[in-house]
Amino acid sequence: MDNLKNYFRLLAEDKPVDVLSSFLYPLLELASWVYGRAVRLFRWLHTKKVLKRKRLPFPVISVGNLTWGGTGKTPFVEYLARKICSYRRVPLILTRGYSHDEVESLKHHLPTAILGVGKDRAKVAAQILSEKKHVDIAILDDGFQHAALERDAEIVAINALNPFGNGKLLPRGILREPVTALKEAMIVMLTHVNLVTDEELKKLKEKVAVLAPQAQVIGTFMEPLFLYRAKTKTRIFLDKMTGKRVTTFAAVGTPRSFQLVLQRAQMKTVRNFEFLDHHEYTEKELEQIKQVSLAAGAEEIITTEKDFFRSRELISRVLNPLVLAARLRIVSGEEILTDRLFRLLGVRQ
Repeated sequence: MDNLKNYFRLLAEDKPVDVLSSFLYPLLELASWVYGRAVRLFRWLHTKKVLKRKRLPFPVISVGNLTWGGTGKTPFVEYLARKICSYRRVPLILTRGYSHDEVESLKHHLPTAILGVGKDRAKVAAQILSEKKHVDIAILDDGFQHAALERDAEIVAINALNPFGNGKLLPRGILREPVTALKEAMIVMLTHVNLVTDEELKKLKEKVAVLAPQAQVIGTFMEPLFLYRAKTKTRIFLDKMTGKRVTTFAAVGTPRSFQLVLQRAQMKTVRNFEFLDHHEYTEKELEQIKQVSLAAGAEEIITTEKDFFRSRELISRVLNPLVLAARLRIVSGEEILTDRLFRLLGVRQ
């Protein structure tokens, strides 16, 4: 199944895989047209209130995206929850729980937040309230396509490294929504802004200003904090890795961003293993990574926390790699978020 998903992901990114690709493109274009009509109809029905949204008894912040994977939604959800906790308020993170790794990562980093996992987010919230748990505000993870709930703030994440792909909808492109849907965003969060040129960032902001004229824009990137050994959790600071030859493996939306972070820390990535987002590793795959890494003369193997949380025991036993701990950092527009959070939480400035 993963191989099939990866095949169609490559086609969506205009990377022909084989001779069959040229014959599949027209069919994918047709499928994209049908998908687009369905998405537009669905949004129209909600706009006209034919399909009504449910209102939760506390404010809701939606964090979503336009594209298939790799925008940095989960680190931003974590950032928001940590910010809310700093105001001595209790956030409820409502996530569908597509992947075990993201749920485990949120639990690990946010022990004081409440985590609700399930497809029907309103039902999950009702269950948590029935348990007499106090909630001040909800964060709707991957909420842009979850139109069933009312929200008080709509935040849409865009990956500066690959904002809109080829501009086509799934399955011919990576867009989950037409770019015109961006007009519903109150805040547009640009991620990985440190990995593009000033000119590229300027052009992206100009495009966002046209697509979402009412939205305010913030810039973010993933700041590497340190590395730690999988088995012992012993920390190693990045400056200790300068000039080291390393192998990377990652099954995240944009593995290139992970590789670029290590390269900017002056490590030499001699081999990079990329897998489909949320890929479940097998022992055979990890053994192969080990053998190829040894043959390439790599001094260390490095992976992401997201990958590590997905298969902690297996990865620790077979590879015992270094794990990169990173945290989202806002470089522009933080006051926009702070102001909105103050108002939603009723915190006096």
